[in-house]
Amino acid sequence: MKYQLTKADVADVPASYASEPRYLGYREEDYKKPYAHYFSERALPVQEHFKDALVAGPAAGAYGVRLSTLADELSRPGYLPMETGYTLNDDGHVVIAVLTDMPGVTGEMWDWWMWWHAVEPARYKLWHPEAHLYAAYTEDRSQISGLSDRQRGRGNCCIIDEYIGAEKSQLRASFFDPEKLGFAPSKPGSTIIAARGGASTMPLAAAWIVHQVRETRAGCEMRSRFVANDVRVLPLPSGSVTSTAGKFMTLSGINSLAGLVMNRSKPSKLYEAGPAMLYHCAQEMNHLASFLPRLYEEFAPDSRM
Repeated sequence: MKYQLTKADVADVPASYASEPRYLGYREEDYKKPYAHYFSERALPVQEHFKDALVAGPAAGAYGVRLSTLADELSRPGYLPMETGYTLNDDGHVVIAVLTDMPGVTGEMWDWWMWWHAVEPARYKLWHPEAHLYAAYTEDRSQISGLSDRQRGRGNCCIIDEYIGAEKSQLRASFFDPEKLGFAPSKPGSTIIAARGGASTMPLAAAWIVHQVRETRAGCEMRSRFVANDVRVLPLPSGSVTSTAGKFMTLSGINSLAGLVMNRSKPSKLYEAGPAMLYHCAQEMNHLASFLPRLYEEFAPDSRM
């Protein structure tokens, strides 16, 4: 599958990217936010089933979903052999899977959260106060009336700074309609969040991200899939990347040449990063799910006005 760039992808990096201070946790000014009563200095621990997956180490390569069959496999009822774990699949892609039980949460809450959290960094920190630093969409649609929650997030590009394990990552996530991956339209109570992930510093895409929010009797469950090591050079303008080297790489001739000679990143490095990404996702999703219903009830009605 080839990702199609949107106008949000080629928009300039948000002005706040250069001016916003980066720090973990919260400062005095953050506690003046109307949602400060949801702040926590520490994220909740991961759910119990995750610990077995981490101790087990990498799963068999055959259990790693392939991009060509991802939508079909996740659309089936029941569960796949690897719902929480990581591996290197037969296509040479690193696959990370995380299953998170979310009592009281709905797909509608996730559609709202996916645009609301990136309006200011303090909101993004709610998700994972020990790892999140900054997030902003290149198109701020929060004040545009008449848009649904999905329309505010889909077709938009988010610039992100966060820690994944010990390393600070500078990322971009371009959200798109999951039907382009072959998913059927979501039923009420459920949703699917799909994105092409890469670096904000360079015109590179490196991963596909899918969070399937599936309704359960108690609320919902999230089946997350990261399919990484699918590296592509993107024809982005210089204003869309954050580093000097990245801006050089956006030059027409350089960009075309890089696209021709770019080899896949070595699987070993991404493969070793599997446990860190696995833990990060498992912790942030469990932590947010613990208060998302209350946050949604308090702030969603006013945020749509």
